Amino acid sequence: MTDFETDELKKFIALEVFSDTSLLAVSAIDLSTYTVIYSNQSMKDLMANNSGLNCWESIHGQNSRCSWCKAQELMEGNETEALPDNNGYISYEHFNEVANKWFQIQDKIIKYKDGRDIMISLALDISLQKEAQSKFISTHVKLVQQTQALKSAQKKLKEQAHRDPLTNMYNRRYFADMSEKIIAYAKREKEPVSLIMLDIDDFKKINDTYGHTTGDEIIKLLSERLNLLSRESDITARFGGEEFAMILPKTDLKNALKFAEKIRHDIEKVEYTSTNETIRFTISIGVDEFKKDQDRAIDTSINRADKALYKAKESGKNRVFAST
Repeated sequence: MTDFETDELKKFIALEVFSDTSLLAVSAIDLSTYTVIYSNQSMKDLMANNSGLNCWESIHGQNSRCSWCKAQELMEGNETEALPDNNGYISYEHFNEVANKWFQIQDKIIKYKDGRDIMISLALDISLQKEAQSKFISTHVKLVQQTQALKSAQKKLKEQAHRDPLTNMYNRRYFADMSEKIIAYAKREKEPVSLIMLDIDDFKKINDTYGHTTGDEIIKLLSERLNLLSRESDITARFGGEEFAMILPKTDLKNALKFAEKIRHDIEKVEYTSTNETIRFTISIGVDEFKKDQDRAIDTSINRADKALYKAKESGKNRVFAST
């Protein structure tokens, strides 16, 4: 294509851009007075006040100069030759409150033949794109929220699977899983691990005398005391009924017995007040130290602690016994 043909094509395109059938809203503003000296039909369709004197009044329905106006920035750029881009245009997006639409706008200042600064403004309606973008963002946000809610629900379900529904303490399954990890660590680091088994003395008598609801409340009260007395590293679980188990990392038999005695002494002072009277109860405890060189699993230690627990029962209850 020759230069002549290119120039002719540019003129033709320019005429089409400025025509009344163009999708581009085009205006020309005299910056000496800020009056609109030209607007094509697309721009006229957007104008808030066709009889307005200044551009901010006629185009945007404002009482004073628009805060987002780029005229000053463009004039300063012309003076310093620090133009926004190679073509001297400033491009930005703007929401027109009068038209209730979003526009992609390009502004440029040209020098008219009489020396006046004229700002040419080209505006393209991008409301559909903005709406689509907004819907995409909204959908993405909802998806993220749903994913987070799902993860939270999954985490809650997983946590619930590890908990006893009555006391919210760890259950026997979780105790077994954690015990394996604690034992493996103790073997590797050659550190002691002890186990405590305990249950409420004469619990059947409590149920028969005061009812199962009171029995449940006493179980919950005991679980609360065990949680308060145990260390953060200890794992305490309800094994079932009125029986509880505790695994004590980095604790030998001697210190486990001291800890068990502390628990026993604390519980015998606890009082549960029902509607009719105050109830006191006691516990019996069996203690065992895991034998790292002999025991293959925690079950062996549990069995020894259980036997010690029954010896405590047979010896009068409200006692602590060590395994033999």
